[in-house]
Amino acid sequence: MKKKILIFYSSIGYGHISAALAVKEFILKKNPDTVVVLKDIRDFMNPLWRKIDEKLYWYIAGNTNKFFDLIFFNFIKKGIGTDFLSLPNDYPEKKVLKFINEMSPDSILATHYGSAQILAMLREKGYLKGIKIGWLHTDFFKGYFPRISKRIDKTFLGHNKLENMWLLSNIPNTKIETTGIPVNIEKTSIKKIINKYKLDETLPTVLIISGKEGVGNYVELIKNIVEICDFPMQIIAVCGKNKIQQLKLEGYKCNLSKNIKLKILGLIPHSELMGIMSFSNVLITKAGGVTPIEAIKVGIPLILLNVIAGHEKKNALFLKRLGVAKLSDNINDTGKYVKSILSSEEEKEKMYKAQEKFRKNFNEDKIVDFLLNEKKEILPTDFGAEYGKPVRNIHVILSKLDNIYPSDIEILLSYSTSIIPQRIIWENPFGHIAIRINKTVYSANYIANPEVDSNFLQHISLSEYLYGVLPFSPSQIHTNTYGMAYGRETIGLRVQGISNEKINLMLKEIIEIENEFKLKKIKWDKIKFNCADVVDRILSAGGYGEYKPKKIKIPAMPLDSFEKAKKIFENDKSIKTVLINYRKITGSNALYSYCKFPLSLKQPIRSIGYIITDSKTKLELSVNNYVQVYFDNDRLDLERLRKINFSRKSVNLLNYKILTESFKYKIQLPKMDLLKINMLNFIKRG
Repeated sequence: MKKKILIFYSSIGYGHISAALAVKEFILKKNPDTVVVLKDIRDFMNPLWRKIDEKLYWYIAGNTNKFFDLIFFNFIKKGIGTDFLSLPNDYPEKKVLKFINEMSPDSILATHYGSAQILAMLREKGYLKGIKIGWLHTDFFKGYFPRISKRIDKTFLGHNKLENMWLLSNIPNTKIETTGIPVNIEKTSIKKIINKYKLDETLPTVLIISGKEGVGNYVELIKNIVEICDFPMQIIAVCGKNKIQQLKLEGYKCNLSKNIKLKILGLIPHSELMGIMSFSNVLITKAGGVTPIEAIKVGIPLILLNVIAGHEKKNALFLKRLGVAKLSDNINDTGKYVKSILSSEEEKEKMYKAQEKFRKNFNEDKIVDFLLNEKKEILPTDFGAEYGKPVRNIHVILSKLDNIYPSDIEILLSYSTSIIPQRIIWENPFGHIAIRINKTVYSANYIANPEVDSNFLQHISLSEYLYGVLPFSPSQIHTNTYGMAYGRETIGLRVQGISNEKINLMLKEIIEIENEFKLKKIKWDKIKFNCADVVDRILSAGGYGEYKPKKIKIPAMPLDSFEKAKKIFENDKSIKTVLINYRKITGSNALYSYCKFPLSLKQPIRSIGYIITDSKTKLELSVNNYVQVYFDNDRLDLERLRKINFSRKSVNLLNYKILTESFKYKIQLPKMDLLKINMLNFIKRG
């Protein structure tokens, strides 16, 4: 049966599609029967927004370096400090998922971070089972991207130094490979290139490329080269689709002396561009991920321009440190680099050796083998089910959490859960709440029977409460009374700084509750005495809040009890608090496997909002620590996000730019789009 490979790329710039085409060629060389489908991830965008986005990206990237840098670094901070599923993306999940399901590929490769991120998000939500997902990272910096790598099967990196960065970010070595960035250097007759473009073989040749958009100031660049280099030369300026750049150069060309030959080209076939590159003596280009790699593979002295800040500046600095390129921070420095390279054999030889060393990272076969041959590991069918296989690494991660965030008590708010997906989980839309004191979780058991059970409350460890798969008494329902994480999310409020005296008062109250249960004075009642009543009563005994038996028939709500406790503890300056999200185990085969944020009868408007929008709540967005497993993995992991503050000034500046540029390009922005615009809409589309 023929294998089908789906490759997502982005059409911003040429680098991502170039890498995708190169991978396709390598696949077909190895297995000609393979069906390889290339898809532009931007096809899923709203057409109007796509047009606006592309024009603004190139304007901001090409004309406002400092501003672009500000946006870029805020983008990276956002990626480091935000819940992964809340990261912005321009590609509608449902459309992407529908396309993938229709294509039914065996493997998927992304050559752009945006497509890799949307695939990782779909994985996090439990989709794309049985499909291998890889990502070819076509840049040379880390950013927040190891977070993507955790959620997919394999990430292919351009250099072994990047692999070390990923390993230091706790990415398993089984999930990363150093392969270089695949590029396709088509074999082209140099003689045909010389004849077609009427090139002079006797002159040193400088080639200038700045992406298919031809960004930068070619005229000023060439002026500087001509001024510094006091010898005849040939300059080939490839302007891509930039007609304005070509017109400016045509106007400037007549001012050049006779010993300078200037060839002005537009968008030319890639094979011919590679031929011209092989013919030339020096390449000057921007620091996109792919063109510099093509130069290194060809083996040509390389000068990188600082025309696009942010990610391209990061690429340039990385390549400069390795000695494979010079970096011209200022356009007026370019001429001196051209002169030093063309005038010094020692300079050229030094760069050639660095490039030769760099080429040792190239191993495209690893990508092809992953897509065609490597078997995907599948979790056991009983993973996360009652009596089945539990997650691994539980005690390591919980101990690590205790070391980082020691606590005296922890309030545990669990989401509502159901067997089938529901907009409102009717079985229990209000979730559950429990309290951990020291090492023991005390949780009201709604099916406890005094004839059978000695206790009304569960007295279990946090690991059993969240990750247990074996019932420890007859009155248990998996994911409802124990093993919660296999069927639902739980947010924990860890509290440190409570006195021993207050702890003992709470423990004494627990004993009192158990005695009342044995004497049949109390029993579970969803209105009169439920899990929220239990937690309120225990906390009240320690002096935190006030518990009174209800006079009206409105049940206590777990969400209200949690938020009330959170407010009390956060207002006490002697106490430290931290929120932990114990994520639902992705890939679990528990009977109850769908969950929703708990609702509250006492907060009807807020609850209706959750039901309608499915958006993250303020409480969820305030969490910075996640205990979770990644799809198709059975190891528990701790992900800690960095708290960040965004500059409102930078957001306002960006919105101002958007408005002014929309008038320039005669684009009318819908009001709702303007409200949604923020710095992340224009970052690193390439």
